[in-house]
Amino acid sequence: MRIFFPFVFCVSLLLGQFDNSGTSAANFLKIGVGGRATAMGGAITGQVDDPTSLFWNPAGIANARNIEFTVNHNDWIFDLTHSYIAAVMPAGRVGHFGLSINYLDMGKMERTTELAPEGDGTSFSASDIAIGFAYAKKMSDRFNVGIQLKMIQESISFSSASAVAIDAGSQYITRFSGLKIGIAITNFGSKLTLNGTDQKVDIDPFVELDGNPDVVANLRTEDWPLPMAFRMGLSFQPLGPESLIRNNFLTLTVNTDYYDSRDLNPYFVSGVEFKVGKLFYLRSGTRFEYLHFSESYDDLSSSELDDKSNTELYINRFSWGFGLSSESFPFFPYKMNLDYSVSDLGILGITSQFGLTFKF
Repeated sequence: MRIFFPFVFCVSLLLGQFDNSGTSAANFLKIGVGGRATAMGGAITGQVDDPTSLFWNPAGIANARNIEFTVNHNDWIFDLTHSYIAAVMPAGRVGHFGLSINYLDMGKMERTTELAPEGDGTSFSASDIAIGFAYAKKMSDRFNVGIQLKMIQESISFSSASAVAIDAGSQYITRFSGLKIGIAITNFGSKLTLNGTDQKVDIDPFVELDGNPDVVANLRTEDWPLPMAFRMGLSFQPLGPESLIRNNFLTLTVNTDYYDSRDLNPYFVSGVEFKVGKLFYLRSGTRFEYLHFSESYDDLSSSELDDKSNTELYINRFSWGFGLSSESFPFFPYKMNLDYSVSDLGILGITSQFGLTFKF
């Protein structure tokens, strides 16, 4: 642990020297999942303990005591639909196993060509999917580790690209007021290369000669890396059953995460969760991001940019939400959590996410 923190810090500094914006594929892997996590801005790496751990930190599934299943629906930007399904199964001393499906549906789009820029009357579909298989284990009563293997595919029309990636993480629970430390590396894997019949074209290798037959050729596409990222998070409970201020009815959790992706500026997120008994949760979060621009400011709103003479900018994005638990209702045959969140994406608008988690 003491070696890993300096290593991640040094790698982050090196990545910060290069502008990798727009150089990654499979960007649907950046869309946060779970009404609980997204309500806190994604500050969940150290605290996460439900099936959505398979997205944020696979070590979190080692906290499950029974079989758990979650389904999440996200009304994403531009009428896109994002869904996430995950399940966790404890296997005693062997460890915990997990399965996740991350799916983005872009719907139908009208096909345009150089000869029909307004549309040729046909349509095509596009979608992204990632299927993950995970394993996690409690190494002690305070330390968890986890790893996930993911198969990733992006499809558009009659072309697709596939890759394999690994997520790995750990969680450590200290003896100080429920302080938890989480570390995760996500989307470390191979590159994506688009292939399919859409890349086949008819060409005439000798245009200057008449009567030549056309030759079928394949367009060569570049390969693109996945959005590999580092996450580090702290979770602290100043109020609760085992906190500095003991209270068996109210629990306050404060989280903060550092996120560093190979194709984004690093940023911090912070979130709070206020729990009333075993029934109701209130959550809120903020994302604090430093941006550096060299040319254009057209994509920024006037409220975000006060002085265009500067090329440095600090932006805050807010999120909020609530949760309900059935633990206080003994007549329910199983435990169920309902989570809802709303996130502000700036000029991209507002998105909402709804999730259900069942604990059998």
